[in-house]
Amino acid sequence: MTTAAPGTVTRLGLGLVMDMPWGGGSLGSRGVGFVETPDGGDVSPRVRAFLRRHGGDFAYACPSFQPRSRAAVRAADYLPAYDRFFAELPAGTVRALHQTELNMGTPEPYDRGPAIDFTNRLTERYDLAWVVEDLGIWSLRGCPLPYPLPPPLTERGLEIATRNTAEAARRLVPPLHVEFPGFTEGGSFRLGKADAFVSFARLAEDADVHVTLDVGHLLSYQWLRGRTGRHMFDGIDALPLSRCRELHLSGCQIVGGKFRDLHHGVLLDEQLELTEYLLPRCPGLLAISYEDPMFREDGRLVERSRRNYERLRALAGAWRKGESGPPETTVAVLAPPAPRFDPAPVPARTDEAPPAEQLDGGHLTDLLLRLFLDGDLRTRLATEGAAAVAANAGERECLETVDLEELDSAVRRFRSQIRRLGRDGGLAATFPRSLRALGRDRHSEDGLLDGFLASPHFGRFRLLPYCGPGLSAEEAYALHLLDLPGAADDPALRETIGHELLLALFPALCHEQPLSFVIEAPGVVPTGRGHAALRRYAPGTVAGWTAPPAATAPTEAARTGTTRTDTTRAGTTRAETTRTGETPMEETVPYAYFATPAGFAHGPVSARVAAAFETTPTPEGDAARAALVRRGMW
Repeated sequence: MTTAAPGTVTRLGLGLVMDMPWGGGSLGSRGVGFVETPDGGDVSPRVRAFLRRHGGDFAYACPSFQPRSRAAVRAADYLPAYDRFFAELPAGTVRALHQTELNMGTPEPYDRGPAIDFTNRLTERYDLAWVVEDLGIWSLRGCPLPYPLPPPLTERGLEIATRNTAEAARRLVPPLHVEFPGFTEGGSFRLGKADAFVSFARLAEDADVHVTLDVGHLLSYQWLRGRTGRHMFDGIDALPLSRCRELHLSGCQIVGGKFRDLHHGVLLDEQLELTEYLLPRCPGLLAISYEDPMFREDGRLVERSRRNYERLRALAGAWRKGESGPPETTVAVLAPPAPRFDPAPVPARTDEAPPAEQLDGGHLTDLLLRLFLDGDLRTRLATEGAAAVAANAGERECLETVDLEELDSAVRRFRSQIRRLGRDGGLAATFPRSLRALGRDRHSEDGLLDGFLASPHFGRFRLLPYCGPGLSAEEAYALHLLDLPGAADDPALRETIGHELLLALFPALCHEQPLSFVIEAPGVVPTGRGHAALRRYAPGTVAGWTAPPAATAPTEAARTGTTRTDTTRAGTTRAETTRTGETPMEETVPYAYFATPAGFAHGPVSARVAAAFETTPTPEGDAARAALVRRGMW
């Protein structure tokens, strides 16, 4: 480990923290992250080129975990890819992990068990020196947020975050480094008015944990308080500097007078100046991390990032050798913004219960979700003020601290994220025929999203399983579509919604096990190789599906009774044959869906194949299942 002897620490020097999405997201679209392979995943060619060119610059490496799919995490699904990531690093490189699913800032009940067990399994394999995660709200009710919100800056919010942190630290095998939360503008907003530096120090002491200080996060908070230039050092000593084990530096930028934590690899001069200030004030510091570098196909850092990256390398090298001392810093004095809020100090700890108006965890969670989902609440908050919309003094105290501009920006990003859920381009692309039949003149995409977010069906949606079972986004969205007036009396439309939903479900049944969501579709049955379902549709409805955008494969359908589509995309379902108008059985077309590890097959089937789905065993059904087994479909 990194501790040499009591009272001394081994300074590692410069390290690498790298977000590793699975072929998607803003980083993945630029070739950064993991790629799918038949044997379990690999680093992208661009990442491999970077590690081979620059791996020797770093004393340690810390990939940032991103889920591979919506399946519940299992170490076996990730080990081949992580093996290849660490294998690209020089021998002796210290290994750590940046988690994203501990969710220590959330005020709601949250099962950290799967994420902790997964992390401990990785620790066993890779001898992880530590685990780090931002103290933030990464998800709410199973829905990830575009940028982790800081925990509520209230007394009760601090109590809950402290309890969450202590639990995670106790159950993790490696040491936990808790990272000061981000306050980036354009991505997050806050509830409560307590001083975040003081609150973070209290949490670190009460939970008895080490901490990581992200220099950009510190500056983002200082910027909100109007502390720029020489004033960016004001109040820093309130942080738990003696518990600090890491400093993080990721690309930041001032955009339109706002401080943005963009993770684009380009460091601000102010980040280096604050780092110099912190080094002699953090006696237990082990490591300085360069987070999320941006680089080209050949592994070379983008030009704009090289100057300050080299400055950081030199600074970390001098510190590791013990050559750095109290800095003589020349600080560029920027025009400070007006303070966005005036934080109040956190009250001293007391054995007395908090005031009655303090919001508990459930109430804080509900309030945060209402701010994201309830457009009327946001409008009234902007026009009438917190006092007019708050249900009690605790809500009023929280709502008075919400920056409306930042809230609107966070909501836009949240809506965009929900819109992109689904397969092949998002919810709209998952239900192309259904939405066309509903009529875009009557139901705009924005209008449908508004209705979905306000519906009880969205409240049942879970993308992450750690807050209890829930539906997938596609199933919840399909239920919303089925409730629209245009679908109520249109059997063909209801059949189409159910069919498109099954087209989203079955690829997930092929490739994502165990699923992170529940499936309430009737008739989806397990088979020896996967899952299958049978639906009966009106002939005219099925005929309409042969037109683009979902062409069939007539030759295979004629031979096997199905159309095969192989895919690695994820999905989910709500098959609605019980709500389609119940066309008489003799006038319907039996239509089957099969999911196996080899892929997804669907299409009209003969009565002989349909017999495989019988509920009461018969010789015909046994023969049909045996035939499907021979074809590898049952």
